This record gives sequence, structure tokens and C-alpha cells, in this order.
Amino acid sequence: MPHKKILFLSIITLLFHLKSNAQSLFIGQDEAAIYDYFHIEKNDDCLTYRSFPLPVGFTQYIDIFKLNGLKSSIDNGAGSNCVKNILDDVCLKRYGKNVPFDMAIGISMNNEVELTKLVDGVYDSKINELADFLKTYPKVKFYLRIGYEFDGQWNKAYNDRRRYIVAFQRIHDLLRVNYEKNKTPKNWVSIWQACTSPIDDIMENKIENLGDWYPGDKYVDFCGLSWFLSGTKISPKYTNSTNINYKRSQRSLANEMIYFANSKNKPAMICEAAPQGYNLSGLYRKNISPFWDGTSGENLVKLTPLQIWNEWYKPFFEFIEKNKQTIKVVAYINQNWDAQPMWALPKSEVYWGDSRIQANDKISQWWTEMISNTWK
Repeated sequence: MPHKKILFLSIITLLFHLKSNAQSLFIGQDEAAIYDYFHIEKNDDCLTYRSFPLPVGFTQYIDIFKLNGLKSSIDNGAGSNCVKNILDDVCLKRYGKNVPFDMAIGISMNNEVELTKLVDGVYDSKINELADFLKTYPKVKFYLRIGYEFDGQWNKAYNDRRRYIVAFQRIHDLLRVNYEKNKTPKNWVSIWQACTSPIDDIMENKIENLGDWYPGDKYVDFCGLSWFLSGTKISPKYTNSTNINYKRSQRSLANEMIYFANSKNKPAMICEAAPQGYNLSGLYRKNISPFWDGTSGENLVKLTPLQIWNEWYKPFFEFIEKNKQTIKVVAYINQNWDAQPMWALPKSEVYWGDSRIQANDKISQWWTEMISNTWK
């Protein structure tokens, strides 16, 4: 075979390999964050935009009991959310060249009283209403994060593992039956998402078994996780502690979910990711939490763009690359947390920062290079 033909086939094989192992990028997690990523300006007919890597989808949030954020905008202090607004937006359609963006929907059900009612069937009509909405976008793939971050100390309604499992199964079954009854091709997948947070372990002073919340193989399409802290770093406040609960890193907890996903032969999704504690516009980091490194928002440390990249982004992308056979979707939160009442101090009680990629030219450049090389 001629050398040129061998070279051509090798390149095709390599590209196919990269594509088959590529991750899909999602951007969120409110309407403004999505528009800001593109630099969409409505007042200039959407003609101004950044040349950032085009995501495959976006992230929005709804409440399963009222479906707030599904068809109309809702803002609880964390930015406006509306799934319909994003899917119908003319500017986004233009940038996507009329190829529909997919949608990850965080489905909140963190209310003990209402969750018990859901298990008893009180909210079946809302679940069916959600199904009917999803069917109106047959070309969109929906990633449904049902009861996301089930193991987080902040999600009290999910402490009752059995109730959480039954609620997850009920939502899944009603959606499935609704589609089957109408002979509609399925355009959604279910995501079972843990918080995978070392701070959660410290707050609870225990290591939980993820499997205690598992709804079952036939109910879970993707295993999900969150990634907010810096890679292999363990709590700076408890460096000298002998308590094993304080020695866990972001990577070690993320690995637990990857191992679980692999044991079930399920793909994984990083459902929420952002460099918590870092401010990309101001080029500094601050203490995140008394449970992690000290009084929230104190101890400002100035950093260069390269230091921020090496501390948070480098281990993040290395983890994804190492587990590229399992991790298929990555959702990044591109927002100024400090500007939102829910996430700003003192209400939030923890420091979040500013994770907008566009806030720093160097980080923007490295982000673009990283995503453009092998991602789809």
C-alpha cells in the first residue's frame, strides 16, 4: 500500500478515535451565563459574539413540584432559568447553525413534605406535563438530573434513601410510560448525580456509600458528579489531622463515582464544574469555607492566570482525559457567583468567586485550545 494512503488511513483512524472518545461540552447554569459565554448582545441583533468553542448543550434548572423554570423564567437569587427561553432563542439557534442544542435539566425535589407527596402520586400530573414538554422538542436530547447531588448535606430531603430512590423511579417510570403510550421516540436520559464533595464529608464527619441511593440499573442512564475543588488538594485546615474523613480530595471522590459507573457499565457526566474559591476577573482566590480552609471570603491570595490554570483547570482536564472512556459529557458553570444573592456572602456562607472563562484573556486562550483540540 502506498505510503500516502497508509498515512491518510492513519489520520482517519486517529480522528475517529479522538471523536469517539471526545467529551461533549455543556455551558450553564443560568440564562445570563449562557449569553455571556457567547457575548450575545440583543441590541445589536446578536451580531457580536466570542469565538469560544461551541458547546453541545446548556444547563438549566426546574422544580418538579411546580415546574418553575420550565416554560417561564424563575429567579431565586441565582440568575434567571427558563428551559423554553433557551431552546427557542433566535440568537442561540443562529450560532448553532440551526442544529438544536441539547439540554441538561437539574430537577430539584429537595422538600421533604412535597417529596413524600410525589412518592404517593400527588405530582404525577406535573411529571406528565414535563414529559409532554420534552416531546415538543424531538430533536433535542434532554439530560435529566433527577434529585441532583443526592448525597449532599444541604439536600435534607434525600436523607431518607428509600424515599429518594422511589421518587427517582416514579419520575423515570411515568416519563417512560408517557412516551410509550404515545409511541414517541425517547429523547431523554436519566442522570443519577452525587455531589462528590470533600467538604460534605467533613461537614458530616463520615464517608457515605453512594450505592445506598442507587435507583437501579434500569433507571439510570448516566452516573453524574460535581467537581468544584482543586484536584488532589486536601483540606488545608486539616492537613495534620488523622481523621480519614478530612483526607479526601476532589479527585478521590470523583474517582469513586467513576469506579461505580464502570462497575455498572454506565457512562458518566460531570454535571457541575467550576473553580470554587477562584476569581478569574480579579486573579485571586479566597477561603471557601470554615469546613475546608478558614473563614469564608478571607485570606485573599493574588495569582497569575497560569497559577489558576495549573491549580484548578490542569488537574480537571487531566482527570477527564484519564477517564475519557467513561466521561462523555462535561457541564461547566460560566458565571460570576459573587454577583448573585444566593451564592454571594454572607447568604451563601461559602465563597464561590467568578468562574467566567471570558474574564481573563489567557485563561480564555487556554480553554479554547483545550476544548478545540479533542472535544466535540
